Amino acid sequence: MKPPPERRWRPLLERLADDLTPHPLTDPAWRRAFLDTPRHLFVPGFYDDRGSEPQWIEPGAPGWAEAVYTDDSLITQLQRHPAAPGSWWPTSSSSRPSLMVAMLHALDVGDGDRVLEVGTGTGYNAALLSARLGEENVVTVDIDPRLTRAARDHLAAAGYRPLVVTADGSLGCPEHAPYDRVIATHSVERVPYAWIEQTRPGGLILVDVRSVGSPRVGHLAHLEVRGDGTAEGGFRLPEPGFFMPARTDLTTPQRRFPAAMDLREAVERSSAVGSGGLEPSGMAFALWAAVPDVGITSMSGKALLFTPDGSWATADGTGRVQTAGPRDLWAEVERAHAEWVSAGRPGVEEYRIEIDLHGQRITPPK
Repeated sequence: MKPPPERRWRPLLERLADDLTPHPLTDPAWRRAFLDTPRHLFVPGFYDDRGSEPQWIEPGAPGWAEAVYTDDSLITQLQRHPAAPGSWWPTSSSSRPSLMVAMLHALDVGDGDRVLEVGTGTGYNAALLSARLGEENVVTVDIDPRLTRAARDHLAAAGYRPLVVTADGSLGCPEHAPYDRVIATHSVERVPYAWIEQTRPGGLILVDVRSVGSPRVGHLAHLEVRGDGTAEGGFRLPEPGFFMPARTDLTTPQRRFPAAMDLREAVERSSAVGSGGLEPSGMAFALWAAVPDVGITSMSGKALLFTPDGSWATADGTGRVQTAGPRDLWAEVERAHAEWVSAGRPGVEEYRIEIDLHGQRITPPK
């Protein structure tokens, strides 16, 4: 398909640059990079998922260019999950431009900084980094060879040739370390220690730390790497993130679903904490920090919790609870709720995150 002429897309790009909210392009260097990088070169098509079945929208379709130059995330790859064969799950997208701008500003780069991007996707973010820092200072890695092949083509079409590596992003890219900055364009439940090892002391890591089993639970974390090989930071960025999870298996989207529930095995009781107790984002975050393998969703108007060992619990708004499996998951809710209240009911932005060789800790404010 012949690309649209510049007279068509240039005004759309300039309008988008002017209209990004709530994170405008205030940094002149990033504004130049944004205007030098046409987004349509990285979106050869996208899925419209508003109907019963997703529809692939190709270049030249009515409204295609206008959709590309709006502040929306565009799904560029879908996959089915064997546990939910009737549903499609996104495995790659072109992120919402205002979110990308907010993260690039938060990355706080300077001229000459070397950046590792984890999650190449379409290549658009790597292009922006290349336009700002020079392609020789950008390394981008993705586990999916289909994405890296296409991204190289997209980047070349835009005039950029950063190093594009096909590999498991959780391992970083040690052969080209150290880096001054690491930015991930997918979410992780635990920040890989390899990223800390490959970042210079004083360097920054920006990543969406988020539950796979509870996609609404998580937030962008901003970490500083210390000279002792640890990293520490928080969740104060105004953008929550909401990135799709990292993939470890190309055949299966990274999702977590509850196991089959046998109500005959359930124990019923009452609780002072009903389903509404999980509604504050800070409380749900506190529960996930305490029980990292928990999934939180809803079913038939009730809160539903589940873990990979087959434990599950439901609760309604009045505190009527059913639990089953090796663990009483609602007892975990009650314990986390008491600690959250004792800590002053902190919001997500008040929590701290620390990573060392032994693991990750998310803690409430002291």
